Amino acid sequence: MYSLKDTELLNLKVQVLLKGSRLPIKAEVDLQAISVHQDLDAPGMFAMEFINWDPTKGKVTWVDDNLFDIGTQIEIQIGYQNNLISLIGGEITGLEPEFQLDVMAPLLVVRGHDLRHRLLRGRKTRSFTKLKDSEIASQIAVERGLQPQVKDTQVKLEYVLQANQTDLEFLQERARRIGYEVVVENKTLYFHPHQNDTQKVLTLTREDDLIEFRPRLSAMGQVSNVEVHSWNFKDKKAFTGKAAAGSENSTMKGSTSGPQKVTQAFGKATHVIVSEPASNQTEADRMAMGQFNDMALTYITGEGICLGFPELQPGRVIEITGVGNRFSGLYYVTSATHFYQKDRGYVTNFTVRRNAT
Repeated sequence: MYSLKDTELLNLKVQVLLKGSRLPIKAEVDLQAISVHQDLDAPGMFAMEFINWDPTKGKVTWVDDNLFDIGTQIEIQIGYQNNLISLIGGEITGLEPEFQLDVMAPLLVVRGHDLRHRLLRGRKTRSFTKLKDSEIASQIAVERGLQPQVKDTQVKLEYVLQANQTDLEFLQERARRIGYEVVVENKTLYFHPHQNDTQKVLTLTREDDLIEFRPRLSAMGQVSNVEVHSWNFKDKKAFTGKAAAGSENSTMKGSTSGPQKVTQAFGKATHVIVSEPASNQTEADRMAMGQFNDMALTYITGEGICLGFPELQPGRVIEITGVGNRFSGLYYVTSATHFYQKDRGYVTNFTVRRNAT
């Protein structure tokens, strides 16, 4: 179990890299606060707050320095006992100076995003023929200067239209059909299924680590079966993709999934999808399974605040203990916001999901 000791809390390390090099000493001294927000469904964001004043010269400093030019590559690292972990890699996209009469020194807030922001620039209308979704994702990643890391979607599609969409909107639409995610870490674009079947990266205990935790279990929206109904125009035949309770990709070490529980409590119910056509049986089966797993992951949701843990990032699995048998267990992190202030320390806000108890 990973848990922080008092000595580790006193040895918090923060490091900001610009184009691979550390900030100048003066900038490190002026750095007052950092926030990093990461989300599975949106580009990650960061903000760094600097004192923007040279008292000896009596003038502003960083606001006119090319150190923080738009487009500059940034990586923010944080950790304990010199074990630095990358929180975000991205580019500067905004500068916000603050001048207030009742504040001793002006401030500069440097804002930026992970490289998913490149996928939001411009809308396109184009078609892809005889390609898998994973191949389409790889092609778009390379176009945007990213390294693709994709999970083979196996089904070759006759025709796919990107209709006046940003690349991110289009990829997320393709991903949602089959229960995939679009994630960017530094310069790598990941196109893969939810990673809730992976090993936990840390354990949060109610006694030592959690400041707040509010989980919610809801049977609303849970069904026992998901079916995708479609039609093959070439062969003039109908086909149905199916996924049912018991076929979850993982129950996260729980004994009963949300779909299994509602089947036991209320009987069988089927969610039928007819608005998203599939081209063949294999694609319909993958769509049904993907959307079934998406649905199951909404069985338990929650948000919390804990001591700062850089390992706590979207797409990772964590364990939470000490909150009762039903709500203790493995959770999939869907968003995390890391707050560091020089005079107040480091905390992490997070949201999580779980598909079983």
